[in-house]
Amino acid sequence: MSVSSYGGNTIPDAYTASFSGNGYLNVPYWRLSVRLKQPVTSTDGNYTLPANKISFSPVSSSGNAFPYAIPTISQIGMPLNVVMQEGQEVFLVPQSNAAFYNSPFLFFGYYYNLQLKYSLSLAGGAYLGNYPAWTTFSAPMQFTAYDRYNNVIGRIDHVFQFQIGTLSGNPPDTPEMSLKFSADAMNGLLEFKSRNDYANGVSTSYPGALAVRSNTNYQIKIRSLQNNFVSAAGNTLPLDAVKFALAPINGNNATVYPISLASWSQLVAKGAYTQGSNVYYDMNYSTNANDQRFIDAKPADYTTTLQFEITPQ
Repeated sequence: MSVSSYGGNTIPDAYTASFSGNGYLNVPYWRLSVRLKQPVTSTDGNYTLPANKISFSPVSSSGNAFPYAIPTISQIGMPLNVVMQEGQEVFLVPQSNAAFYNSPFLFFGYYYNLQLKYSLSLAGGAYLGNYPAWTTFSAPMQFTAYDRYNNVIGRIDHVFQFQIGTLSGNPPDTPEMSLKFSADAMNGLLEFKSRNDYANGVSTSYPGALAVRSNTNYQIKIRSLQNNFVSAAGNTLPLDAVKFALAPINGNNATVYPISLASWSQLVAKGAYTQGSNVYYDMNYSTNANDQRFIDAKPADYTTTLQFEITPQ
């Protein structure tokens, strides 16, 4: 990717993830991830490009399957923008709502092929002016596909390059915002361990788990990428059985809005310019007492993937 302005750049067909096979296939709840294998450094080793300036967005799905059509981006449940994180695996497909499915007709082994095309973006901003013209960066990435039991289906490495050229225009005064989660909050867990848990409900709190920085007034929204909590056996629980709330701490004067989880975006917080530093929130999950849906559920681990979004107010 060549970057010649402070607006950054996007390559619309930067990467295609391909899955193929012959004969009968049925792989539900598969996942696809990408991670940086090392920091994005310049070829001379003197500069580093922030990982969170790089992002992937799904463009299209195509291919062949029998007897059903290849699923769309929305049918799979793919996040529309995935931002890279330093030293962290991020998921382009957190948990597919559509299986790899192929069913041969009689003795004919129909070929299965799914192609997911992604665009790659480097965010614009004044930070681009920190690098000398014609500085080239290498971003070695590893893509991994998993089945629902976390077994690796396939893995492949790819190196992307970014070259910062002579930048046109002036550094923009654009909103710059970030969300960062503590490691223990990356996988929120609610556990029912006793009869009292079902009778009284359960709750989990992750103190100071969400850090926010913004140079403008901001809002935070949350949604589930799946329509239900799903177990490995395919059993489900409704999303709204779990409550979520942020709690501002340490002088953070944000306004928060408790919600029940859902598959559409919901506002959970509004805050002001953070004065160049992070502000922090506790993250809280809970259930209602005597919720018959949990009482009747088959014992298992039920999961979904939550997407957080920060935007200017």
